Amino acid sequence: MAQTKKISSIGALAAAAAFTFILPSLAVSADTTSPFVGKWVLAIDKSTFDPPPAPKSETVTTTPATGGGYHVVIDSVDADGSKSHLEYTTANDGKSVPVTGNPNIDSLVSTQINSHKIKNVFMKAGQPVATGTVSISKSGKTMEGPLEGPDGNGGTWKYHDVFIRQ
Repeated sequence: MAQTKKISSIGALAAAAAFTFILPSLAVSADTTSPFVGKWVLAIDKSTFDPPPAPKSETVTTTPATGGGYHVVIDSVDADGSKSHLEYTTANDGKSVPVTGNPNIDSLVSTQINSHKIKNVFMKAGQPVATGTVSISKSGKTMEGPLEGPDGNGGTWKYHDVFIRQ
């Protein structure tokens, strides 16, 4: 994937979402569930992509991980039809964790800001390739936030992703 294309995230995020993509929230106890846990689908018509094109689709699935924290899976289909898959497990504690499935990302630092907001920094070889925050709406039905990174030409790509809970 070229640097001028969105880094699948939050989440990519990712995620970005994930972006950033992203993404998950505080560790889950027996009686507490994070508002980030669930399946989220990118609302392309409500999101912005600079530069275009928008992806054809993106899904973020966040589940509680064994021992606390969260496991995040991001599946995307880019505008050209190519597919990408990204996975990581994080406790949102500001510690670097490995990311698998995307050759442009090898780690993530995810930090809890509050119960409905997380900051994510996706990295490759110790250098940030995408940074963003993601927030859950008060209703719990949408997850959104900006994600941006260097485009490899001295500029920056900037996206604002809006996801709908499924």
